[in-house]
Amino acid sequence: MCLFFQRKIKFLFVKEEPFDIYVLIDAASTYVFGHVLSRVVDESPLEKDVETLFTEAWESKGQWAKKLIVSEDSIAKNVFMRQAEKNGLAFETVPVSDLSPIVGLLRESFA
Repeated sequence: MCLFFQRKIKFLFVKEEPFDIYVLIDAASTYVFGHVLSRVVDESPLEKDVETLFTEAWESKGQWAKKLIVSEDSIAKNVFMRQAEKNGLAFETVPVSDLSPIVGLLRESFA
């Protein structure tokens, strides 16, 4: 099972521009496959960037997860769900609070 989350604590600044970071991780092992950045202007990450992230996850594991879990309040959920569907993964949306036990320490490291 894979999941992604959007960092909500503070923005990441790159050249004085605020960005959100979206992270794809293996929920069972908490292995981080990678991340994509998106400017903080209510934009989703680019489809090609998320596609590359999924490709990197495939190359890392050599198989797809059974399910992608997506936080229901993320503006990026549709782009991640399209990639999941394209690659034959089931997907589920959950409240971000349901993901806290899995991603709590990772969030703190980005804070």
